[in-house]
Amino acid sequence: MTVTYSLDVASSSFFCLYKLLFRWKRTGFSRSVHNYFSFQGSIWKSVWAELVVWLCLYAVLSSIYRCLLTLGQRATFEDLCIFFDTYSNFIPITFMLGFYVSAVFTRWWQIFDNIGWIDTPCLWITQYIKGETERAKCVRRNCIRYSILTQAMVYRDVAASVRKRFPTFNHLVTAGLMTEKEMEEFESIPSPHAKYWQPMHWLFSMISLARDEGMISSDIIYVDLMEKMRQFRVNILSLTLYDWVPVPLVYTQVVHLAVRSYFLVALFGRQYLHPDNTRVPDYKTTIDLYIPIMSVLQFIFFIGWMKVAEVLLNPLGEDDDDFECNWILDRNLQVGLMVVDTAYNRYPTLEKDQFWEDAIPEPLYTAESALRPLNPQIGSCAEMPTEEEPFMVRPRRRTLSRMSHWDGDMEEADVVPVVGLKHLRDGSNYASGESLAFSNSFANGSRKLSEMFRRMRAGSRIGDRYRKRHSSAQDFEHGVRTKTSLEDDIEMFSSKLDQASGTPKSGRLWSSLPQTQLEEMLKVKNSRNLGNQVKYNTDGMKERDPSASLSVTDHIDMSSNSPSNPSWYNDSLPVIKEEDEAKRRSNTDTDSLKSSKQSKTSIRKIELRRSSSSSSDIGKVTKRERKKSE
Repeated sequence: MTVTYSLDVASSSFFCLYKLLFRWKRTGFSRSVHNYFSFQGSIWKSVWAELVVWLCLYAVLSSIYRCLLTLGQRATFEDLCIFFDTYSNFIPITFMLGFYVSAVFTRWWQIFDNIGWIDTPCLWITQYIKGETERAKCVRRNCIRYSILTQAMVYRDVAASVRKRFPTFNHLVTAGLMTEKEMEEFESIPSPHAKYWQPMHWLFSMISLARDEGMISSDIIYVDLMEKMRQFRVNILSLTLYDWVPVPLVYTQVVHLAVRSYFLVALFGRQYLHPDNTRVPDYKTTIDLYIPIMSVLQFIFFIGWMKVAEVLLNPLGEDDDDFECNWILDRNLQVGLMVVDTAYNRYPTLEKDQFWEDAIPEPLYTAESALRPLNPQIGSCAEMPTEEEPFMVRPRRRTLSRMSHWDGDMEEADVVPVVGLKHLRDGSNYASGESLAFSNSFANGSRKLSEMFRRMRAGSRIGDRYRKRHSSAQDFEHGVRTKTSLEDDIEMFSSKLDQASGTPKSGRLWSSLPQTQLEEMLKVKNSRNLGNQVKYNTDGMKERDPSASLSVTDHIDMSSNSPSNPSWYNDSLPVIKEEDEAKRRSNTDTDSLKSSKQSKTSIRKIELRRSSSSSSDIGKVTKRERKKSE
């Protein structure tokens, strides 16, 4: 019989568990005070007998020590009690008992999972085996009865209560689980083993017969129904395996021996002693209570813990908390036959429900249940305050060809407007379109963007140096682009060039400009200065057009005493040194790898041309000086 107390702990309260301490099994539906103080299914019933025996033995030893022993005998008894109290901790009672109860509880729950319920199999049978005839009805009912017969045969061998109910197979025939003809067929096949398989064999034969006679519409349904009934058989037969192979006997013996030995030693070790201080100077005396209260509490806890393992060790027995196997058989038979027979092909007529026109249906509550507040499932961050920015920015990630710091440059493709978000939370508009990052409307309506860029560039050394040296980054930081036309960009770019050589003062400005913008600026610059034949390539270097007919003196200042030799042009060229590798790595290279290679190649060619022309001029000057000296 199972003790149920789920309703008593449905709501946690101050007196909930205190009342549960005095809660035992209730008989029937009565709630009288007498039923609260019955012994069934409680810790008091489990430990009271052993606790009384232990207290009686403790009282006998205490009385002998106090009243009957002489001084010498008392000294011997005291030494013995001190010895047991000192070394009683050598027994690992907590460790052993904890693992044992854990293993037994796991096994107990697995047995309950395989107890066998007929609800699912009977629903499959009534849906798969069709027919209103008496034969179809007989097939469905026999399938249910053979399933319950298999379960009863297994329970007879593993559950003591069922064995007392059906001591022989004739009792199964008398109870109606088996007919006389089926009993004859069952005994016609002799076997030294338990024939749990035979009722299931009859069940599978009934399913095959239903398929042959057209009660089952397809082979897929036939195979699926066979699989469902096979699973029910596997669950039932698992009980025989748990009964056959229990927890190892040695483990059970060790745990029970350890617990009982511990409290046997405690009979001596927990005695209240009054030894002579001169003989036992280190003994700590305590108040003499005559009754060992702490030992009694420890006895209740450990012995009660062990009794839990004893009850869970075989849940198919006749303890207070064992499974109700006889009730399970009766319930399965009643439910199974009702589903396949009484409830077959019966269902209510189709009609519109009460929430037919409600988009969000909500059932009603009683007045008491409606007062209880609801806590629906809502994400923990659903109501977190956030800033709904009207734009999104592409992240800057470190790659092998890029730097780990951001130099402050933002391209148009790096800022993307949020789809469907027309206004900021404060009501200000934001710009949209292809030139979102550089348009005037974006600069007027996105102060938050500039503040975000300022925070992103706060820890960048390259960005700080870039803002100090170039006004374009400062204009972008404040969200204002002061020079929108391409002509103004060309004038700003020209002002950054060296007046003598036309090369950029810093390669950082040149490299920070986009490739398309740089090429467009160079084309317009060349178209404006038609008389100027000095051209700039995409790497920012000057190159001279070989077909030019105008003098290069329009761009390069010539000294008055320039030699007539054509090598004067090479001497007047500015010295262009190749940047070292460490400096190139520190620059924010926005150009492609192809343009970088072209830049290096052009620089090397110019240096080679300059060195070759300089060496030839030096040789000619040396010859002239020798002739003059001669």
